[in-house]
Amino acid sequence: MIGAATLFAILIMKLYFMQIVDAPKIVASSERARNFLKILPPTRGLILDRHSRPLAQNTITYTVTACNESIENPTAAMMQVGGILDLPHSVINRHIAALQRDGVVWREIDKEIPEEIKEKIEAAGIPGLYFKTNTSRIYPEKTLASHVVGFTGSDGKGLAGLELTLNDNLEGTAQPIVTDKDIRRRMIAEDDYTKIMTRGVDYVLTIDSYIQYVVERELKKICEETAALQANAVIMHPKTGDILAMANYPTYDPNHYADYNLDLRRNRLLVDVFEPGSVLKPFVLSAALEQRVVTPQTTFYCEKGAYYFRGHTIRDDIHRFDNLTVYDILVRSSNIGMVKITQRLGKNPDDYRGQAEILYDYLTRFGFKNTGEKTVQELPGESGGILHHPSRWWPANIGAAPFGQGISTNTLVLTAAYSALANRGLYVDPRIILGKRRPDGLFQPDHPAAPRRILSNRVAEQIVQMMIDVTEDPEGTGRRIRVPGFHIAGKTGTAQKVNPEIGTYGRGMRIASFAGFFPAQDPQAVIVVVVDEPKKKKYGGEVSGPVFQKIVEELIAYWGLSPSDKSDPLFIAAMNTTNKNEKNELSNMADQVAFGVTRQMPIPLFPEYAINQGRMPNLIGLPIREAFIRLAANGLQARFEGSGKVTEQPIPAGDPVQGRTEIGIVRCEPMLTDPEIQTNAEWVVQR
Repeated sequence: MIGAATLFAILIMKLYFMQIVDAPKIVASSERARNFLKILPPTRGLILDRHSRPLAQNTITYTVTACNESIENPTAAMMQVGGILDLPHSVINRHIAALQRDGVVWREIDKEIPEEIKEKIEAAGIPGLYFKTNTSRIYPEKTLASHVVGFTGSDGKGLAGLELTLNDNLEGTAQPIVTDKDIRRRMIAEDDYTKIMTRGVDYVLTIDSYIQYVVERELKKICEETAALQANAVIMHPKTGDILAMANYPTYDPNHYADYNLDLRRNRLLVDVFEPGSVLKPFVLSAALEQRVVTPQTTFYCEKGAYYFRGHTIRDDIHRFDNLTVYDILVRSSNIGMVKITQRLGKNPDDYRGQAEILYDYLTRFGFKNTGEKTVQELPGESGGILHHPSRWWPANIGAAPFGQGISTNTLVLTAAYSALANRGLYVDPRIILGKRRPDGLFQPDHPAAPRRILSNRVAEQIVQMMIDVTEDPEGTGRRIRVPGFHIAGKTGTAQKVNPEIGTYGRGMRIASFAGFFPAQDPQAVIVVVVDEPKKKKYGGEVSGPVFQKIVEELIAYWGLSPSDKSDPLFIAAMNTTNKNEKNELSNMADQVAFGVTRQMPIPLFPEYAINQGRMPNLIGLPIREAFIRLAANGLQARFEGSGKVTEQPIPAGDPVQGRTEIGIVRCEPMLTDPEIQTNAEWVVQR
């Protein structure tokens, strides 16, 4: 009993010292062994189009790891899991050999495994396998807008495109936490900490995925039809500077970027510059009209197609002209006429330095440059172009620059310049970011830059009228590009291309382009299409023009635009088959339920609308395309102002409209001015 009491007393004393006296030391030692600092990586922000369709998002994948201490038969286990993962036999054998070596406890088998494969492995009941949850970057529409969005590397950091330039904000900030670990140093209750993981900023782009898809589709077609080397295009809303589409063909899939060479991954419409050819003429003519050295009616002798100037012979392609007015020089695209107009800019025809200074001044106003200065800050890799300072001009430059040779630019710069003409002399900086959603869920719009006047409204209007006749005059170089009921202002371009191997213009090497905007009176889209080295055709009007025309037709249907010129003979002829065309139009739109590379991005399918028995349907809150179709189904037409959703209709819903076809003006507001932007069921973005 004495012995038992002594032992019990010693135990009590020991517990006292452990619980009271030595407790702080023991707790500190235990925490050092049990706790460790873990850095929780943030969830990378999304990249969305202007309608919140995802262009870059995250997905959950898994890393499967084998624990040698828990596997009874490494050979059988690796053969079984390797079959599910479809691993090569050489890789399976390496895993088996590694697990059979002494001292090897853990072996990573594969990573970035999707959920369905993980479930198959778990169903197989293979002992000794553990899974780690990862977040991987994916591009759900594969090649769509890939040159704009870019891609990330295996470490999750941006390597190209917006993924690169916006990386810091997309990536977010890591979250350090102190957590418990088990005897194998594995984090305990890992899923509990995912709720406090931070996320990066989500970016909403100005890109419209459907318009982007249409442009990429048409570029692919024209490259195949003409055996062209490559093609690119930009579509921009002139009033806001929003870039609605920016496309290159050939393209690449950022999900597997390593499978493509660098040339295919470059955003060539920014990186590569080209001599614009005749699409530069409207800007040269703007300088002459603004300086009042010519009027649209001033006449020049165009030398019947050949003009010897400063040691070189300047020629007009296809046609040989005698006397042409300034108006016709642009409409018929006379190179000789443009050179003679430019000679009026100096004090006298031989004052090439004075001519160069004025021409340089106006071209720089329109955004043409000789540096790597970016047109859009967020887009990487832009090459500004070549526009030498007047001090470096020679007399022969006056015989080339007026029709776009000896000067180079890129497609985006050219689009912004044409937007200034569409805006009647107001230059608006292009932009690719519509806004961003912060981690707290608030949406912050990026407001467009204030426009600046670079050309008088008078001169801009004169140029626009000439550009309309480029497409409507029987002698215009773009006469093939017509859309019934709409005036299109455009300009064709066919420029020689330098062969880098010989340093001079290559035989048969050309850049075919078409630039313009529509509707000419109230432009909604500026479109520039550039095709590099078409082999089966060569002129801008026959190569790039049809691409421009097809895009315009798609935009009219997509936006539900009403014809702006119902006196157009083409429109009148088309109206003779209204019922047939209307049915075809509705049928075509119904077919466009889903689009994109994966056919997963939906355009809302509009239901069959019953005739409202001669009463006005309710349009309020409907997207403009749905409102357009609802009116058409009831035999009604309207002029839509604005874009997005209907906010005001001229006739209240339910009022009688018997005997009417025109109801007046339907007013709309852009979708992103709505109080909320819903990207999916979980996220509501507040402005």
